[in-house]
Parts: sequence; C-alpha cells; structure tokens
Amino acid sequence: MAASCPECGAALPEGGACIDHFHALLLLEYEVLADPSVASGGRGEVAHFHAVSSYVLQHPEGMNYTAEAVVGLRRSLADHLAGRITLAEQRSRVRRAADGATRVTRRAGDEVTRWHVASWPMTVTDVLSGGVEGYCARVARWAESILRTLDEAGA
Repeated sequence: MAASCPECGAALPEGGACIDHFHALLLLEYEVLADPSVASGGRGEVAHFHAVSSYVLQHPEGMNYTAEAVVGLRRSLADHLAGRITLAEQRSRVRRAADGATRVTRRAGDEVTRWHVASWPMTVTDVLSGGVEGYCARVARWAESILRTLDEAGA
C-alpha cells in the first residue's frame, strides 16, 4: 500500500514526499504557461496564485509558514476568489504584511497551524492527473474546495 501525505492525504510518490508533487505541479504549470492564450491576460498568474496558495494551505506544517502568514494567505485567497481583491492588490497586501522585520516562516517554538480536516475532496494529485488541458479551472476548483472544507471544519 502506498504511503499517504499526513497533511493532505494524497498518495506519495514511491520514495518521495508530497513536495515532489508540488514540484511536478510547477513543471506542469510551466507547460500550461507556454500556451499564449493562458499566459495573456494574467490567467497564468492567477492559476499560479491559486496553485501555490492551495498547496500551502493544505500543507501549513510542511511549508513552515507562521500561523499569521497562513491566516493571511487564506484570507487573500478567499478575497481573490470572491472578487474582492485583484491579484495586484493581493501582492500589495503581502508586501505590506511582510515588510521589514516581519517573518513569514516559523522558528523553533512558534505555533504550528494544524487543520482538523478529516479528508480533503481535492489534492495536488487531482490537479496533476488532468494534465495541461483545463489546468486553470482545476486549480480554481482546488482552491475553492480548500476554503469550503476549512469553513465546514470550522477551522
């Protein structure tokens, strides 16, 4: 039986870790962005934001972000998906939040974010399994499913 990721539940690659799926996702995204219709109009940038945010939110412990950074990311993703902020506004928000001496990664002894989610309806492997076709729509569905699951879990 294949091992599964302790944070998202996805089957792990043989001899690997879930972060290997994330790296594969970034490679797939590179292929997607080679399509001029995706790269134009910022669709690729939006898909990248959704993909990275989704992975981080499902792997808050493994990605080593502070609890404050994870909460901020969740809020930004929700605001972006709801149309309350643009990607440019989200970037500005992050720059302000991480300005100066503010840390976004944990140090020893810092609080670790752990969601009390029994299972995720969609993981990085679901996005990968679809290949290039429909990538942008899949990462948007992934992001929406994460926010919905966190809300339902009261996290």
